[in-house]
Amino acid sequence: MINKKYRKKLMVALAVMMLAGNMAACQKTENVSTKNNTTTEVTYLKTFFDIELENENVGASEFNQALQKLGSDVTVDGELTYLSAVKAAMQAANFEELVLSYPEKKVTESLNSHGIKDRIVAEYSAYLACALDTGILTNEEGKIAAKDKNVTKDIADSLLMKIATSNGDARNYLATSNDPDIYAKLDNAWNSFLLFDDASLSEIGKMAVQNKIVTGFNIKNEAYNANFLPELTLQYGHSDIKHAHQLIGLLNSEGIVAKVQLEPKVSIYEYLLEWGPIPETTPTYEVKKFNDNLYLTYAVEYDLQLEFLDQEDMTRFNEVIEAYAKKYEGNEEAKGLIYGSWWQPLYSTKKLDMPKEIYNSIGDLVIENGMYSLHTFYLPEDKDTVVSKLQEVAGDLTVKTEDRVVNKAFYHYLTGEDFQ
Repeated sequence: MINKKYRKKLMVALAVMMLAGNMAACQKTENVSTKNNTTTEVTYLKTFFDIELENENVGASEFNQALQKLGSDVTVDGELTYLSAVKAAMQAANFEELVLSYPEKKVTESLNSHGIKDRIVAEYSAYLACALDTGILTNEEGKIAAKDKNVTKDIADSLLMKIATSNGDARNYLATSNDPDIYAKLDNAWNSFLLFDDASLSEIGKMAVQNKIVTGFNIKNEAYNANFLPELTLQYGHSDIKHAHQLIGLLNSEGIVAKVQLEPKVSIYEYLLEWGPIPETTPTYEVKKFNDNLYLTYAVEYDLQLEFLDQEDMTRFNEVIEAYAKKYEGNEEAKGLIYGSWWQPLYSTKKLDMPKEIYNSIGDLVIENGMYSLHTFYLPEDKDTVVSKLQEVAGDLTVKTEDRVVNKAFYHYLTGEDFQ
């Protein structure tokens, strides 16, 4: 047996080893996260702004061209260093007046509070301090910037992405799914949604339903667009916010993390009198009579946009929905499923190379008019007919198509093959 003295030493040693192991694991996770974040920034800048830096050490000309693509007229004169890049970034991110409000004492106190003791050239010191105070730079980035070395691709990409984000030109989302406040943010967003309309698009959609071109359509407002990376994003449609509330909880229980945006849409479809008396009009629901044979329902619903951290989680989403959020014959009461589970849940993506055993090809027909857009799904074999007929009623507005893939249950709904 081990005596008490040596047992205590052994326990301390084991505790130290476990702590070291945990620290190493955390460090590995942070490194992977940082690497993924850098890769995502590069992809995002290329996808949305056509910015793709070529040189490992970025010069002023290349940086200035990138700033221009972000819609900024700020330029760097002379050599590009980390501090001159920070100055340009703060100007392009609309912080110039705030920077110039910093007296010398506040600059010194700010830099010291962020652990920076280096002597900074006066021209840049207030810009660096303000960049740290506003979160444009992290403390670690600030310490590197203080050395005023060359600007690498990673540094430039990070600054460019922060400019776009600061100006509201990048992602537009509530929070990540593991944010403790995400449930309140979801509900608060939903409670702010009311019926909205675009007269031209509604008329086009009404004629399309009346002429049996489509059975229904959605109208969306681009002000709510998530602007997520298409290759990591699923769009999940539903009508009940309690379902979204529980769906995010479900993702958290499965260890799946995603950025979350709730996009409102007005779902418009034919109301049949055989369903019963027309419900009372509310701020989020209305049935409009166009003639004795045509009543259209206008109802506020949502598209939950989810940008996953990686392809593995994006693919696994289907498995989670099938297990916990989809009804099957024999479980009509939806026991063991989250609230509001459907026979045919609806989720789709623009990433076309998803597993074919899980997703099928469809199209999204889109007609834009200012900040509003009309959307309706179609089967690939119906594309030419639907586009042609809708273009006839769309007049001067252009009918566009976007290729998507959708989960099998909803694909079966579109084809009428199976109610499941």
